[in-house]
Amino acid sequence: MPDLSLCIIVRNEADMLPEFLAATADLRDEFIAVDTGSTDGTLEMLREAGATVLEQPWNDDFAAPRNTALAAATGRWILVLDADERPSAELVAQIRSLLDDDTAGAATFRLRNRLPHGHVRETDLLRLWRRDPAVVYRYPIHEDQTDGITHCLERDGRRLVNLSGTCDHLGYTRTVAAARNKKERDLTLLTTCIGADPDDWYSWYKILELARFWDDKPLWRDTAQQLVARLDGPPTATLPPTTWAGKLVALAAAGLFSAPAEQVTWLDRWEDRIPPTPAFYLQRGLALERDARLDRAHADFQRCRDLPAGAMPMNTTVRPLLGLCRVAAQRGDLLTAGDHVHQALIYNPRDPEALLAAVSFAWLNGGTEARDAFLAEHRQLHGDSIELSITVAEHALQAGLWSDADTHLAPHVGEPPRGRAALLLARSHLAQGRVEESRDLCREIMNDLPEAGMGYLTCCLVLGETADFSVDLEQARADRALKEWLRTLWRSRQAALMAKVVDHYPLVLGVFPWLPGFLSAETKKLTAGR
Repeated sequence: MPDLSLCIIVRNEADMLPEFLAATADLRDEFIAVDTGSTDGTLEMLREAGATVLEQPWNDDFAAPRNTALAAATGRWILVLDADERPSAELVAQIRSLLDDDTAGAATFRLRNRLPHGHVRETDLLRLWRRDPAVVYRYPIHEDQTDGITHCLERDGRRLVNLSGTCDHLGYTRTVAAARNKKERDLTLLTTCIGADPDDWYSWYKILELARFWDDKPLWRDTAQQLVARLDGPPTATLPPTTWAGKLVALAAAGLFSAPAEQVTWLDRWEDRIPPTPAFYLQRGLALERDARLDRAHADFQRCRDLPAGAMPMNTTVRPLLGLCRVAAQRGDLLTAGDHVHQALIYNPRDPEALLAAVSFAWLNGGTEARDAFLAEHRQLHGDSIELSITVAEHALQAGLWSDADTHLAPHVGEPPRGRAALLLARSHLAQGRVEESRDLCREIMNDLPEAGMGYLTCCLVLGETADFSVDLEQARADRALKEWLRTLWRSRQAALMAKVVDHYPLVLGVFPWLPGFLSAETKKLTAGR
């Protein structure tokens, strides 16, 4: 019997498979692939790699081919990956080591999604478990096998392990996702599920997640409105006692209510109607924090810490610890705030929010020398990372340390330039008066990072040039991105460049009518800070 069966489902993945096969070479004691209709050479590549290839016609149901793969597997353990995922060497080693741990029954690892705006979000996913016929996938889209794994763990008295190794997910970077229309495909399948069963709460939950991922505020709001109307009456709905019920309620509150007090009121009504989950208390804690009810926010963040980690340990570790940090800072207890940040970094040394908080605290305590001491210690303990470099660069941009930003960003920009490092470098160029360089860099990257289009527009305003371009950016995100670029320019205090923006902003006033008031307010801040 093989130790590990790697199971995948595929369709026209010839472009993704070479890197996938290289990254998983040490994870394929047995290799099971279910193909749902490839026409591009995928099957031949899989067979050459030693896979058992099963062909199954596509019927708008992702769970079906997943279960076909599980039924064919014979290994002691099952590992499920997709062709657009790349396990790190660290994760490969952790998985191989876990296979002989008799106390372990399943494991999560960190999937790193590169978001459309250049950030990275890490999510703990349950993808590794001891093979058992009780574990099957449910739901035709965003298929899930958690309930079966939970049952087996409880039955056998084995534990869920949270591996720290990462796996990069390439499928939702903008260029790949746009080519495959994943957002539209997923939304169509989920909407079809709800049409067939309006009380399919899992599909409602997944549409809200989809809207959050893509920062699609109208979809998020409209879905939340429909869901809340269905949940609240009449008759009042009862959600199933699942681990995602709290996430569903939390996402609905965040999508529907802009005022934090309204979020809290609605969440309070649901607290006793769903199982206690970290996602619920984390969302309510965030709303309470925004509403300046710090005692209750502290209690909710602490409740997250006290609940079982389950398959989403970040919601019981890093996220609530950073909430506790912010509450302590608002109370003026910077020592406690700093302690919470360093605890968060123990759980995830690459978390951008935790890194930015740690760099900021070091800077406040001792300027550049203290910041550099923190960086040296962090690199010694956890190694270097692009997240650390980008965090230092973001802080440098906030603090006006333009050359520092350049130093930390330059190694990560790439050729051709891409990613958030290139976006931040363009902002640094603008702040240093290198407007043409900033404009050209923004133009290169804005197809993949639409926020760079607002940098391009800012540079055109400075230069008095016509900004003739198109990017996939809804108005709210465009407003936020343009404000960030303008704040960077105003923070640089380059009066001549600022004056040119003031001279030329009437050219775009029809699209951004808030510009006069915003620029006036930013100028007053500079005057007040002298």
